[in-house]
Amino acid sequence: MRHFCVVVMGLLLLASCRQILGIEEATLICPPELPGCKLCSVSQDCGPSDECHAWTCEDNACVPVNMPARTKCATGVCSDDPVSVCVGCLEYEDCSGGQCRDRTCSRCDDGIQNGWETGIDCGGGGACKDCLGTACQVAGDCKSGFCEDGTCCVATCDDVCAYCGNPQGDCRPMPKYVQDFNPVCAGENVCDGSGGCRLRPGEVCINPVDCASFRCVMNRCRKDAGEPCSFPQECVEDLCVDGVCQK
Repeated sequence: MRHFCVVVMGLLLLASCRQILGIEEATLICPPELPGCKLCSVSQDCGPSDECHAWTCEDNACVPVNMPARTKCATGVCSDDPVSVCVGCLEYEDCSGGQCRDRTCSRCDDGIQNGWETGIDCGGGGACKDCLGTACQVAGDCKSGFCEDGTCCVATCDDVCAYCGNPQGDCRPMPKYVQDFNPVCAGENVCDGSGGCRLRPGEVCINPVDCASFRCVMNRCRKDAGEPCSFPQECVEDLCVDGVCQK
């Protein structure tokens, strides 16, 4: 005679009826109120694995077991949740050519600022390269492909008295009286604020255009009153008081 038995705790069946009742011919069945129940003797009885889950057979009931986090699945990778699901990504490396934020991949070439980007298709780490005006070490760091003066720049910036160290990442003239270390503008020369290299204030001159200040007075390049100075000969009136040219 065949007997039927169901032993339930929560949603999972417990031990085999054979063990409980000692009946050799007992058969396990799932109760109607648990339509998702699967019975088993071994894990192979549970059927093929679901996405992000494998099966194990515990106390004659099929129990899902999470696949390792970041296992490839249909739309990305398996999550690290208590019950794993398929998500877009968990790490930057899960996204080809982009970034991972909130388990969603974004690309570095979609023409919009998304993910962790700090600009359109740039910044924020991952596969996206640095935006204009941000610090860099080599050209390959920058979306623009140019790293000038330690800054991602729109183009090369190697002209005399030009620099790219600004938040916009464009090549600009160096400020007036700044020393450019380009050999073309060495020695007694400084930048004139317009991209030119001319004599510094205090140096001997012939014409105003010789001077970065565009002032040649008494055969010396001079600064106007109110400009900072280090010694009298820099100033148009030969007066340098408290570091400022005087009238």
